[in-house]
Amino acid sequence: MVTMLLLFDNVKPFEKLFFARIDRDLPYLKTFELFNELKQQERTTVTINNIEFARLSTLILFDIHMDYAEQFLTRSHLSCLIELPINKDPLLTIIAQNQQQARDNCSKVENLQTSETYCDSVDVV
Repeated sequence: MVTMLLLFDNVKPFEKLFFARIDRDLPYLKTFELFNELKQQERTTVTINNIEFARLSTLILFDIHMDYAEQFLTRSHLSCLIELPINKDPLLTIIAQNQQQARDNCSKVENLQTSETYCDSVDVV
């Protein structure tokens, strides 16, 4: 039973149909790490219902194209997601879009790690 998966490719992008197959064929997947900075080609031509990763608790999205952040956070169902390491820029873009699916997917996240730390001095009164 596969519970952890690492995908890396700098030659060809991963398309939505590929993720639908992963969802179907690896139902016990808990940790998914993705490395791919290439734009998805079939993003608008393939129509698949939202993909549901029923047991996925950790989704690692460092060194990715924005398409993958949108794919997982706004067009997938991640009901068990509690850990989300992600690049800062895609995360801020998704937050600015203010999409309900992204809010639902991130509502249980307990551990959020970004690619850059943000520190601003704050005076506590």
